[in-house]
Amino acid sequence: MKRFVFVWMTVISIILTACSSQPSDLSDKLEKYAVPINQLTIPDGVQIIGLGEASHNNSEFQSVRLDVLKVLVEKYGVRTLVLEEEFANSELMNRYLSGEDIELQDVWQSWFPFYRTEEMAALFNWMREYNRSVSSEEQLQYWGMDVQQPSMILYFLDKYLQETDRDLYKELNNLRITHNQRIQLNKQLMGISTPGRYQAMNEKDYMKFQKKWSLKLQNDIRKIETLMDKMNSDADHLISMSSKQSYEIAIQNARSIYSIYSSINDSLQQDYSEGHGFLFSSSNSNNRDAAMKEKVDWILNQANGPILVVGHNGHISKKMKQGDYIAQSALSSGISIDGDKLETVYLGELLKENYGDAYYTIGTSFNEGALASFSMILMDENPPTFIGRSDNILLNSFMKLPEDAYFLDFDRSKQDKKLKQLLTKEELKMPYFGSLDGIDLNDPKNRNMDDYQLAITLDDTYDALINFRKANLFTPYR
Repeated sequence: MKRFVFVWMTVISIILTACSSQPSDLSDKLEKYAVPINQLTIPDGVQIIGLGEASHNNSEFQSVRLDVLKVLVEKYGVRTLVLEEEFANSELMNRYLSGEDIELQDVWQSWFPFYRTEEMAALFNWMREYNRSVSSEEQLQYWGMDVQQPSMILYFLDKYLQETDRDLYKELNNLRITHNQRIQLNKQLMGISTPGRYQAMNEKDYMKFQKKWSLKLQNDIRKIETLMDKMNSDADHLISMSSKQSYEIAIQNARSIYSIYSSINDSLQQDYSEGHGFLFSSSNSNNRDAAMKEKVDWILNQANGPILVVGHNGHISKKMKQGDYIAQSALSSGISIDGDKLETVYLGELLKENYGDAYYTIGTSFNEGALASFSMILMDENPPTFIGRSDNILLNSFMKLPEDAYFLDFDRSKQDKKLKQLLTKEELKMPYFGSLDGIDLNDPKNRNMDDYQLAITLDDTYDALINFRKANLFTPYR
């Protein structure tokens, strides 16, 4: 009996020792494969590098763009930066990067506020300085890829057609649904009553809404389709009145408008359900990311070499399943809906499907991060903030290493059996935030880190990871 107790205590001791040493053992393995960011490497044949951000509101996720870009420019011939910002508004930034006498504040006046930061200014000013020292063929270019501001898109398309073809210009201005009406349609379909809360229409109101807007919307979509057909058939004339690139940008802007109208139309074609606001959100995301994919295709075709595409972790991921996560959020608002209906096909998944191994994606994460909504960061020197901490065996192991940030390539790391199993088999909780705008962080209910993490299999989601020991709030550009 004593021998049995002794053996059993020995087994327990071994198990406890193994468990307690697990992070330390993994740190030893990470020392072999994790490298400082300036030593990152990209596989041969890659044409598109995706670089993510776990949050829109943190300094490190913005400043690392410059660190990564420097390596890619020097070692891999990257000459084009693509950002999750409006495609239609790219020209002025390229004029700034080429050395034109323009104030940066004027260049990005209409950009998303969380990109008007000191960190992003450092990135663009480095690109501008770099361009002073190289030939025109080697100069760095910038493009946005997003399609979220129809008024801006229509402004540039309207301006182009007014200068090149008055008949097409009149057709564009013959759409029945106005800009303000589009905004209201979006809000009503999303079921937004107050920021961060969803109040879906009841079935009777939804049916009235559907009857009022469906035909008008479909008529406008047919007009946009006709406009694009005429622009394609009149390509030679339009190019002769402008330039090939100006014409192609105008076509892309027309396709962006088509995508925005299609998002609303897709929702209006759905049968009523209590969760239709969340279904509209998925429909909107699918159309948006498909439109961004078209922009990236076009940009790559224009580029002189590989391109760096920068956006939220979700957009650049190879696969991001979050339907159940959104369904849980809906349930907290009293709405029950099948998570499978809420799955979204993001930009990175489309790029991976199209380009295969020529698409390489890098996610970002942190061990400890200060979190606040971007609007509060801009308005308040001491915004409502909470400290989020990520807790899984991989991220905890990074804490044992001496540097504050590391790059980890998964294929290389999978040479180690234990790392391979962790990267390919385990579902790890990883930080996953948006802008946090409209979320009251003074409310303790909104300060639960579990609400801002996704359980993912890393190898299915990214090809590499950059982890920061600490993430701070971005610095507004003054």
